[in-house]
Amino acid sequence: MLGSSRSWGQSISLALAAIGFVVSMLPRNYTEEHTGSARFRLLPWPKLLKFPLFWLGLLLFGYIALQGLNPAWDYCADGKMWWFISMPDREWLPSGLEAPFDRWNQWRMLVVYGAGWLTTCTIWVAFTRRRTVQLFLMVLAFNGLLLAAFGIAQRLLGNGKIFWFFESPNPSFFSSFIYKNHGGAYLDLMLAVTCGLAGWYYLRGLRRLEKSNPSGVLAFFATVIAISVLTSYARGATLVMLGFLLVCIVAFAIHQILLPSENRKPIVAIALILIFGYFLKNGMDALRTGEAWDRLKAGVMREDLSLEFREKATAASIEMLGENWKWGVGAGAYRHLFPIYQHRHPELASHEGRPMFWEHAHNDIVQFPIELGIFGAGVLVVGGLYYAFALLRSYFWENPLSVCLVLGLLMILGYSWWDFPLQNHAILTTWCALWAVAVQWARFEEVGAKG
Repeated sequence: MLGSSRSWGQSISLALAAIGFVVSMLPRNYTEEHTGSARFRLLPWPKLLKFPLFWLGLLLFGYIALQGLNPAWDYCADGKMWWFISMPDREWLPSGLEAPFDRWNQWRMLVVYGAGWLTTCTIWVAFTRRRTVQLFLMVLAFNGLLLAAFGIAQRLLGNGKIFWFFESPNPSFFSSFIYKNHGGAYLDLMLAVTCGLAGWYYLRGLRRLEKSNPSGVLAFFATVIAISVLTSYARGATLVMLGFLLVCIVAFAIHQILLPSENRKPIVAIALILIFGYFLKNGMDALRTGEAWDRLKAGVMREDLSLEFREKATAASIEMLGENWKWGVGAGAYRHLFPIYQHRHPELASHEGRPMFWEHAHNDIVQFPIELGIFGAGVLVVGGLYYAFALLRSYFWENPLSVCLVLGLLMILGYSWWDFPLQNHAILTTWCALWAVAVQWARFEEVGAKG
């Protein structure tokens, strides 16, 4: 759905999330065949009521609804221009703005946030076995491979259109994403999933003395995804990918050194490295990835103005936050009200004679509190603290899959300081869902180890 960047895609996503949530709440009957002992009937709603993110989500949505019901600005347009006029509002309540749904407002953001929240709650309630989580992650890994392969095919055979027929409003698209940076960031999440699964299968194979397992295939998936991120020309996503792979390679090397000599298989490891290196080199040569490296170097060495503009936009956004930290300007309202602060900084208003319009702050960590205020941002922080506490209680660092997921999620969060990946619906929903998956996997593995 083009990265769910359009209102119709976001509405479909919300509908699917709602259907999944309703199905997850249906009672289940487990027979002796399922349990190995006595049959029982499982009611999902008590587990949902004990999930803190369920209540935090309701609290956040109530807050955003108050913003929408108490508008301080009204959208006006004459067909050529648009502007906002001030409206009387209740100053002791959070306020927002009135704008068309397609132009973004609080109700549009409820659709975006609602899909991620419902998906997370569904996973938390419905996934009761490790096998279910494992299948879910395998589907995500295969999805990442398909998106990566599609993006590579576009680079080799594309005609400048998404799916060869859709005229993208942004010429800088990749795979099915309208914006290449979003495509690269989503594939970074898939890379974390794929590497985590590969590590888990590899270690399980060592414990069970298996002759073969899917770890090699998943490593190949990760290679294809890494190549696609590089060829997306998304510099921030490429840096995240390189950093993530560096950590994984170092961890694998340390693990090999610490293994008992009788369990090491240096010939197999060297053969796999040579095979994947061959595919990596030929793939990079075919896709002219030298251009990607040149763009990455230009950004890092500040040979273009992209990073400089983002730093200035962040400074102006922090100024905006300083004046609206209490209640926020309203979910989805940043793009509408930032011009007030943008014109205080002429360098952000135009470039080379062309006016500039900032839909996002290019800094999610600053934009969320601008829109939601200290209360809304506080709700998000409390949710993050719950996940951190749950992961620590489950000793997540002892499991390679949970570690890879957490590392990938944190790196995307760090990346959001100089871009806006979490403003993309597909990335945000997947990012939220994977936190719940990381906690569940760590807990299932802990129970399995004790058993």
